[in-house]
Amino acid sequence: MQNKDLAPRSYSSDSGRGAQQILAEIFSHAGWDVVPDPRQHKARRPDLVVRRRGASYAIEVKAASEGRSDRLIALWSQAHLQAARLALDKHPPLAVVAAPRISPKVAENVLKFAAENAPDAAAGVIDFVGLRRFRGPQLEELNSAGDHAPSQFHSLHSEQSDLFSDLNQWMLKVLLAPELPEHLLSAPRDQCRNASHLARMANVSPMSASRLVRLLARRGYLDESDRYPRLVRREDLFRRWQASSSRRIREMPMRFLLRGDPNKELHRVLLSDGVCLALFAAAEALNLGFVHGVPPYIYVNRLHPASLPKWKNVAPADPGEVPDFILRQAPARQSVFRAAVKVDGKLVSDVLQVWLDVSANPSRGEEQAELIRHKVLDKIIRGAPADE
Repeated sequence: MQNKDLAPRSYSSDSGRGAQQILAEIFSHAGWDVVPDPRQHKARRPDLVVRRRGASYAIEVKAASEGRSDRLIALWSQAHLQAARLALDKHPPLAVVAAPRISPKVAENVLKFAAENAPDAAAGVIDFVGLRRFRGPQLEELNSAGDHAPSQFHSLHSEQSDLFSDLNQWMLKVLLAPELPEHLLSAPRDQCRNASHLARMANVSPMSASRLVRLLARRGYLDESDRYPRLVRREDLFRRWQASSSRRIREMPMRFLLRGDPNKELHRVLLSDGVCLALFAAAEALNLGFVHGVPPYIYVNRLHPASLPKWKNVAPADPGEVPDFILRQAPARQSVFRAAVKVDGKLVSDVLQVWLDVSANPSRGEEQAELIRHKVLDKIIRGAPADE
């Protein structure tokens, strides 16, 4: 199977579109005119053209899965070359790179590289949690530290302000459950009336539910004007949710000691308590599979030798040995296990969890995520039919 992550590339079509949307919002809110896809009759065109009195740019944006200097600098170089080639005669090129989260130091490294190697070129670095760093005429006023800036609120209330904490992800799934089939997500399906009702449905404390509702409303993701509050600005909400899931997660390759039928052995493992099929194998179990040849992933509550289930026929794989499956510590235990569905007697990650998990996986994860979005999530993310 070809590993498509050997060279720097854009993170996924979802993240690429998300980065373009963020850029469009940044410039639009600052009073610039924004023109998407400006040369509709050409095979290639800039991602955006922005203009206002005294300045204009043809923008090429590239998105990466990680905010690393080496990857972002390589992507910026590629974006700069393409922007210079695709720029319209009246609009200077602006190359921008994006990632789920980029440290201010890394952003400065990218801009320093641009200044040293293309001193006359405009450059930009953005992430999905508010960082904006630009260099070029009339661009510096767009700069923002975003969620990276220290503040008393973040230091004192970091857990409360985490929109995608474990319990918050579970409650978001409860809010979205009425729009998803029961075989794809396990959760109550009443229309949420208020925070107290959400607490009862999700079986969480009233304080936890109230905190999430306030946080969603404060960040503009909840419309409370109707009888039933509903999630809005979903493209941005899902993009940030996806970005929050890109962190590294502990894994342990495993093998079967006795070489019987691996499918039967795997099924025995999945019938144990505290395990859940994940990622590509979960997509296959939900009839949404696209990627084959990747060892099955299985979630456990804690990935520690002393806390692993006592399977008799299972042991950690040796270095270099092809594993029969991969144990993975659940990144959000409440959200993963409460929303999981039963398929043939085994617990399987819900469709939202699978989409989040595969999005950041280098083994053809973006194609799998795109298929899930196309078949199941696109209308939900766009807010249809309520928003249309």
